[in-house]
Amino acid sequence: MEHQTLNLPEVTDGFPLATRELTIREVEVLKWSAEGKTAAEVAMILDLKLRTVNFHISSAIRKMGVTNKTSAVVRAALNGVFQV
Repeated sequence: MEHQTLNLPEVTDGFPLATRELTIREVEVLKWSAEGKTAAEVAMILDLKLRTVNFHISSAIRKMGVTNKTSAVVRAALNGVFQV
């Protein structure tokens, strides 16, 4: 299965541009996390398994080169990912 990715503009704030490689689902999960939802709540909202939500979070963390979900949400917000 091929995942869709977002085409985001270049950001020159010194952060890696790995946020361009995020899938639409990864962005969606991070958006809900930014709203304060837990992984279990995101799973219910998106009708996914908790394991799937955690997979997407882990994938986003790895792609962005950060160490946790909070850092991934902040990095995504600073790079304008949620404004698309």
